[in-house]
Amino acid sequence: MDTKNLTFSVGGVHMDEHKELTEKLPIEVMPEPKIAYIPLSQHIGAPATALVSKGDRVKVGQMIGNSEAFISCSVHSSISGTVKSIEKMYTADGRYCDCVVIENDFTGEKAEAEPMLNYEDLTIDDLIPFIKNKGIVGMGGAGFPLHAKLKSEDPVLDECIINGAECEPYLTCDHRIMLERTDDILEGLNIFSKFYNKNISYMAIEENKPDAIEVMEKRISQTDRWKHLKVVSCQTKYPQGDSKRLSEAVVKRIVPQNKVTNHVGVFLTNVGTTLAFYEAMIEGKPSYERVITVSGSGIENPKNILVKIGTPVGDILEFCGGVKEDYIDIVCGGPMTGKSVFDLRSPVTKTTSGLLALGASEINSGEESPCIRCSKCVDHCPANIRPTEINAAILKGDVDQCSALHADQCMECGICSFVCPSKRNLSPSMKLAKREIRMNMMRSK
Repeated sequence: MDTKNLTFSVGGVHMDEHKELTEKLPIEVMPEPKIAYIPLSQHIGAPATALVSKGDRVKVGQMIGNSEAFISCSVHSSISGTVKSIEKMYTADGRYCDCVVIENDFTGEKAEAEPMLNYEDLTIDDLIPFIKNKGIVGMGGAGFPLHAKLKSEDPVLDECIINGAECEPYLTCDHRIMLERTDDILEGLNIFSKFYNKNISYMAIEENKPDAIEVMEKRISQTDRWKHLKVVSCQTKYPQGDSKRLSEAVVKRIVPQNKVTNHVGVFLTNVGTTLAFYEAMIEGKPSYERVITVSGSGIENPKNILVKIGTPVGDILEFCGGVKEDYIDIVCGGPMTGKSVFDLRSPVTKTTSGLLALGASEINSGEESPCIRCSKCVDHCPANIRPTEINAAILKGDVDQCSALHADQCMECGICSFVCPSKRNLSPSMKLAKREIRMNMMRSK
């Protein structure tokens, strides 16, 4: 098979990457916050229920929230200290949920680590409760709990891909992880491969990261137990890192509507998740910290940082020198799919890949004007739907027409708004149409 210049077949767009701000900057460890606000909902699925109460003392890595629901996972303290309260608040990505508020005692006392070093003697089903209790979720997108992907059958998963595309502009946290934690990522892929494809498993990286491609290939060539791992390079094209697009690019398996990569036999997860998986399996470490990128023209000192989950946005911005006077917006995530942060006390979560302080030169907030029927939104749409027609339908309140136009297949990549010369609010209208379709379905049940 081809191993270079891989890509998907429908849509996509090339854009300014703005990764030069941080791609050469090593990961820094941010000091622990004085107060951590640990959200009990950081993923798709049921929120966790608090296992602690006001006045309880907790350790680093101690489970403080859990759920019996399968599509959910546990939550752990990222610091040691005393529980001050449990209160509802907004997270950096706009989720409104209960948060465990912990005052740091700065002792750094850790809960006992429980690795799973005998994985070679186990089945993938044996790993599911272990990974659920370690609280590992997808760190590159919506936050789907990892254990829910670890299927052994129905269908059988026989392809294994680690997603190192990191296609959103500005974000470089996965890039730095691949450079600085190379062996850990490859060993994580190696463990996955033992359950899914022992003959060949893939490390997929966009071609704008040649140093990561080089170091991964070099380490594989030097290590006998990784000989079955293969680095494949993908075109630098957004949204190359979307799981459905990457499945098609690497192993030519196209995911049908309303399905995920598991349905076509592909196990696929991203770099940050793989690192968390490795640390859980080998070190017994739960998921309570992650690497994020802080960038944009509005931040004084762009950085890649290892940050504790529950750290307030304001603390992170301060660690990076603060924002410049002319900044316009703070965005959680990338500029294409991220959300504006409206409260600097909001904590980062397991799915926070970056914080961007954007200035006037990076935000084109031109006046919306009538559609000129140029078809750019249709030509570039990776989901192969018609955003301009869905936009017209939802503006008229015609949810049935939105459904007929397959608005529910929108992946919310933001391309339609990005390419529109008329500055139509296409992406927000796609999200509205999807929401209304879901509401109609719920009413009909």
